[in-house]
Amino acid sequence: MKKTIITLWSLFLLLNLPLHSQNVESFILNAPEKPFYNVKKIGILDFDCSTNRQMNKVITDYIVAELIDQRRGIHETSKLFSLTSKQGQTHIEGVRTDFYQVMEREQLQKVMKEQRLSLSGTIDEGSAAEVGRLLGLDVIIMGNISYSSVDKRTGTDYPCLKRTVTAKGTMKMVSVKTAQIVGTKSVEVSKYVKKCTDAQSEVPRANVIAESAMKEMASQFVNYFAPSYRLMKYDFEKIKLKEFKQKGKEAMAFVKKGELDRAFPIAYAMFEADSYNPKTAYNLGILYEMVGSNKDAFEYYSMAYEMDYSNKDYSQAVKRAENGIALNQYLNDIGRPVVLHDFSSSDGPAGALADKVETKGSSSDRVEVYELPDKKSEIVARVPGGLEFKIIEESGSFYKILLRGSKTGFVPKSSVK
Repeated sequence: MKKTIITLWSLFLLLNLPLHSQNVESFILNAPEKPFYNVKKIGILDFDCSTNRQMNKVITDYIVAELIDQRRGIHETSKLFSLTSKQGQTHIEGVRTDFYQVMEREQLQKVMKEQRLSLSGTIDEGSAAEVGRLLGLDVIIMGNISYSSVDKRTGTDYPCLKRTVTAKGTMKMVSVKTAQIVGTKSVEVSKYVKKCTDAQSEVPRANVIAESAMKEMASQFVNYFAPSYRLMKYDFEKIKLKEFKQKGKEAMAFVKKGELDRAFPIAYAMFEADSYNPKTAYNLGILYEMVGSNKDAFEYYSMAYEMDYSNKDYSQAVKRAENGIALNQYLNDIGRPVVLHDFSSSDGPAGALADKVETKGSSSDRVEVYELPDKKSEIVARVPGGLEFKIIEESGSFYKILLRGSKTGFVPKSSVK
């Protein structure tokens, strides 16, 4: 028994050990199924629920919540078997997902009452468009939903109850200008809860499970016409050449910490040093895609694919970047552009692969740097311990290093590690 516990604990640690993993998660923008270019103001009528009239406004409230969420789709993430989670992150700048101005329910109710209409989706498209016109809207959203419940009991010695609820719904988007349906989306979502033995009485009622299904349904409805964020799992390629091994690890460490600006010059320098290696091009493409620079991502993904047509990951990446370019253009057209990221580094790509040394001692110590590889020459700087410097060349018992302001100097090998 003790051996089994140790083995399971070892497996748990192995699955959660990130030291040598090349996998990285990041949220990227996802295009809507049907982009709308001239829609800014939206009104949402209560959906008509034929199963339970008290549920009429439930999905409407969920749709509104989705539309006003500035980071829609970004959620907490956790590793397999992990007991903790962390807030999801995106490296794309400038894009919020609360694209539309949503008319308040009270104002809709007021106009509907004046027009002697019901707020639910039972009204026709013409009446809905008239309400939208009076309120200065571009589109009215309406629809209908229903749900059904099935109970399944299993077992005798260990009896269980499984309650499955299937919700179905159709959303219609009506142009206020033309009173025509300009978009429609049908969704079906199933949810279940299973409890056994004495806990069977804790199985929620069908309407409670249905509400959970409608929340997911609302998200799918909004995805139809509005961009969102989605979790993307990237698998960076390992560069197996010996001269790149350590630098590749450094780059991955920066990526995992979210420091893409520090990872990029290393990745770019590796590409320049081995530009006919599809893996170096693919890794650059990932970095560009993570920040929403889809044109650059497409360029490097295409290079990788041209060098290895058999790689499905490369093929999928090219298609993903093509879709990203179209999404970026759509966002530009509606006045919500992605802020293009300018990768920069104090080292620059050219020096990213250079070897470095670290001065011995602490920040309160000082290491002397000389003009020439000779301790009798002039001292050009006294630098603190614990700092890294790029090696320009090796000269006997000295390293020539790069100092601030593009100055250079020689440091004794005995003073660095």
